[in-house]
Amino acid sequence: MKAAINNYARKVNRPYLIVLVIAYVAGMNIFVLLKMLGLKELNEINLQTQQALLPLSSCMALLVALGIAFMEVYIFNRWENYPFGRFILYKYSIIILLITTGCILVFIFFAQVFENKSLNASLQSIPEFLQTEIFLSVFLYLILFSILLNMIKTIYDYLGPQAIVGALLGKYSQPVEEDLTFLFIDLQASTRIAEQLGHAQYSRFIESSFQLLTESIHQHDAILYQFVGDEAVLLWPAQTAQKTLAPLKLYFDFIKKIDQQSNYFTKSFGETPRFKAAVHTGLVTVTEIRTIKRDIVYHGDVLNTCARMLEQCNTLKKNLLVSSPVANWLQEADRFTASFATQLTFRGKASETTIYEITTPSIH
Repeated sequence: MKAAINNYARKVNRPYLIVLVIAYVAGMNIFVLLKMLGLKELNEINLQTQQALLPLSSCMALLVALGIAFMEVYIFNRWENYPFGRFILYKYSIIILLITTGCILVFIFFAQVFENKSLNASLQSIPEFLQTEIFLSVFLYLILFSILLNMIKTIYDYLGPQAIVGALLGKYSQPVEEDLTFLFIDLQASTRIAEQLGHAQYSRFIESSFQLLTESIHQHDAILYQFVGDEAVLLWPAQTAQKTLAPLKLYFDFIKKIDQQSNYFTKSFGETPRFKAAVHTGLVTVTEIRTIKRDIVYHGDVLNTCARMLEQCNTLKKNLLVSSPVANWLQEADRFTASFATQLTFRGKASETTIYEITTPSIH
C-alpha cells in the first residue's frame, strides 16, 4: 500500500515539479533583470560578464529547483504528518541549504570561467562571496520566492483548480448554469466499521481508501467537489463524461485498486472497504459564496436526485446506480452493462426517476 501511494505521489507531483522548475528559472531571470543589475558590485564587472548573468542565474535557479523537486518527491511528503512547526523547520532548513549550495556551485563556475581563477582559489573565495551583496540579495529573494510558491501550492491543494480559477477570473461571481455529471461515492457499512475500529483507526481507514480514490481522480480528470466524512462528490462536464464514460471508469478503477490492496486493509484494519456509488447528469447552478472563505457551490435537482439514488444502493443491494440519461450513454459501450433496477418518485419530485444498475465483466 505504501509503495503504491509513493508511486502515485510521484506521478501526481510531476506537473507541479515541471511548473516549479519553470517558475524558479523565470523568477530568477526576472530578478536579475529588475533588481540585480542595479547592484554596485555588478556595475564594476565587464560587459561580457554581465551578459553571462542571465544564463548563470538560470543555471543557479535550475539547480535549486531540481534539488527542491527531488526533496518534494522523496522527502517532504514523508514529513507531512510531523507537527507543523517541525515540518516547516526541517523543510526550510533543507531549502536554505539547497539555495546556498546552488549559489556556491554557480560562483565556483563563474570564478573559473570568467575570472580565470584556479579551483583552489575559487574555493578559498567562497567565504568572501557569501558576504557579498550579490549573494545576500539572491539568497533573500530565493527564500521569499520559495515561501511564495509554497503558499500558492498550499492554497491550490486546499481549494482546487476550479475554485482558484473561478476566483481569479470572477467566473462564478454571478450564478452560472452548467451541464455537469456528478458521481457520489460512499463507504458501505460505515457505521458498523466506525464502531468496530474506533475514531482514530477509522480515520486512517478512510484516509487510506481516499488516497487510492485520489489516484483515480487524477487518472480520470475528475473535479473534486468535496469530501464529506466517508463520502466523496466528483464531477465532470457532461459532454466529457458522455464521451469518455469517466465516472463509470473511475468507479470500477477505484474498486480494482481497493481489491489489489485487500491484504493491506485486512491486515491493518480487519476488513476491506466496499464503496457504493451513483451517477446523474444535467443542468445545475454554479456560484461562488463569500463567507469566511470563498467557495464554489452547486445547486439543483441533479445533486438531490444523485444523493437519493445513492441511498437506494443499500435498499436494492446494488453497488453502482445511474439515471436513465447516463444509462443511454452505454448503447455503444461494450465494457459496461446497464440493467433496469427500479423506478421511483423521490420526495419533492413530480416525475419518476428510472434507475439502472451498471456492471462490467472485469469486476466480479
